[in-house]
Amino acid sequence: MDFNFFKKDKNKWPKASTKVFRKKVIEGISVPAIIHNSQFFFVDIDVYEDGRVNCWNFEDWEHFRKDVHRGWVVLNIPDNESISIHGLGTWEISNGSWQFNRETFISYVESLIKLLNPNWANIYRYSEKKVNGVTIGESGGGRVYREISKSASDLFPKKLKGECVDLFYKTKETYFLVRLNVFEDSSVQLSRLEEPVDLDLDALQKLADEKILVTEPPPGAEVHIYGLGSFILSKAYYVTDIKNKLQEINDLLRKAKGEPTTIQLCREAYEAYLGNPTVAAREKLKIAYEQVPDHERIYVGDMDTKDIPVRMIIYGDQEIENWSHYLLSKELGEELPSISVPKPADDPNVK
Repeated sequence: MDFNFFKKDKNKWPKASTKVFRKKVIEGISVPAIIHNSQFFFVDIDVYEDGRVNCWNFEDWEHFRKDVHRGWVVLNIPDNESISIHGLGTWEISNGSWQFNRETFISYVESLIKLLNPNWANIYRYSEKKVNGVTIGESGGGRVYREISKSASDLFPKKLKGECVDLFYKTKETYFLVRLNVFEDSSVQLSRLEEPVDLDLDALQKLADEKILVTEPPPGAEVHIYGLGSFILSKAYYVTDIKNKLQEINDLLRKAKGEPTTIQLCREAYEAYLGNPTVAAREKLKIAYEQVPDHERIYVGDMDTKDIPVRMIIYGDQEIENWSHYLLSKELGEELPSISVPKPADDPNVK
């Protein structure tokens, strides 16, 4: 019998087929760099064995080279400009001393790929993917991990999943911008140093209490980013408090373990309130919201309204006056936007 699996339309899945997919681990290394997108953003770019580099763009090796040459990925920040470090703060800097130029950085990243892939084999070539006319992007963010081997000859050591944040680590009078990695077994590592520092959660808290791990070096402090350069902090524009950062680290530990974070728990309490708006549900939402680190609270809602609807439910309708859309409309003299949130049906103070 002659089978024609595709019948009339070769662009459709053959009816007789069974769909399958596979996953592949692509090893990589993170290194510090700067993205210049109107401002200067400090980042760790992920360099992979297949030649791809995640620098907010994630296409292929040649595209990464172009991103460096066109000034999207930069290797220094001019004096008196600002550095923005996600989740940590923004500072004006001076007296910058930087390790790379464009060509030496490209060569350095190429050497990392060859370290991972000595034969430069199976290097990825990007091709645009579209579904129904929409270009489909791909995330290049890698997963932090460390290996646990059963023995020196263990061919398949266990990978402990981790999450990371940035902090400043003081040694004498110098502050290093370190990457703090927390893993699912509750171990902690400070990387982006010449030699990583391994800790536990108690030691981490002690370093914070002793102001060795900080979020806010004093004005005039010298900051080193291992593998990138150094500079002086001239002025702070905003800084995340260390207490909130430690709360965030606890959340990252929950995430590494596969447990719900305070943001997720707050979102669940918000959905529960919307489904059944009562005084008790509002109180549960308030408790959940106030457990979220201050600098993370904008993420409990959507990209448009942030946490404003949650705050309106908990603290009152006047919270809409802090919404960016409201403030802009007021400044422009336009009609003020509104957000509607349900009131508790059993609240005697609500008419």
